[in-house]
Amino acid sequence: MLNLRQLEILRAVVQFRTTVGAAERLGMSQPSISNTIRHTETVLGFALFERVNNRLTPTEEAMILLEQAEPLFLLRDAVNQRATDLQKGQIGRVRVAATAEISESVLPGVIADYARKYPRVQVSLETRPLDSVLQIVENGVADVGFIMAAYERQALQYQLIRPLRLVCLCAQDDPMAQMDVILPRDLVRRPLVGPQVANRIGLVMAESFRANGLDYRPNIETRFMNAAARIVREGWGVALVDELTAYDALRPGLVIRPYGPDLTFDLSAALLKSKDPSRQTQRFIADFGRRVSQRLAEMAGQAAASDSAP
Repeated sequence: MLNLRQLEILRAVVQFRTTVGAAERLGMSQPSISNTIRHTETVLGFALFERVNNRLTPTEEAMILLEQAEPLFLLRDAVNQRATDLQKGQIGRVRVAATAEISESVLPGVIADYARKYPRVQVSLETRPLDSVLQIVENGVADVGFIMAAYERQALQYQLIRPLRLVCLCAQDDPMAQMDVILPRDLVRRPLVGPQVANRIGLVMAESFRANGLDYRPNIETRFMNAAARIVREGWGVALVDELTAYDALRPGLVIRPYGPDLTFDLSAALLKSKDPSRQTQRFIADFGRRVSQRLAEMAGQAAASDSAP
């Protein structure tokens, strides 16, 4: 019988006691306010105001209607506020998936900073193997996946963050620490920790060895490169890992050396082709990219300082 606009006009007239005041408040003409009130009274079959000396005094029936309508106004205001918050990017959610190397090195800092800047945005993180990360992005379970060495999937597109070099992580007193570049032949018969050939990064490493007539046979195989770096940190062997993982694992007593075959792995954000990422997701990806660049620059400086230390 009554719509929200009619109730809003009724409330404004009750508040200002004149149709002129209500019209100014609502940005309407005075005749439109008067016509709406008369039409509403006709529909309802009873008066909403008593008209005395150009002042409108609400009837008891009008006050009862407004009392019942107040929750509607509160709900409308809440919806409008939520729409404003969404427009400004102050609320929402970002569902992130990543492989273990990325979840452990860069993402914790990105998520912490994001939560401080946007405390009303919900962020979730799933840490999974590469294939599983791509699968849940494809299924819409995650909004974005951060991965290295992605491969083509029909439903996905990749936004390049930056290429990451393959490097060698070893102890400072290891003979390889004195070399400018580590070649595959330098790693033969060395205690090597590296990715399994079953995963894409391990396969690329194996191909670089085969190109030099050598077999890639790490003494210790790991699914994730951060695990390989941790084993070296515990004092065993040398590891072939991406530079981000190596810099994250770098501690006094460890050094990083370039790997001779110039191998890089693209660090990318995986997104659905069929759906535009939300502004929250776009902003998170941008923050992630800045954090990666900042982290690599900082760690490269620390590595250089470590190498030059007596």
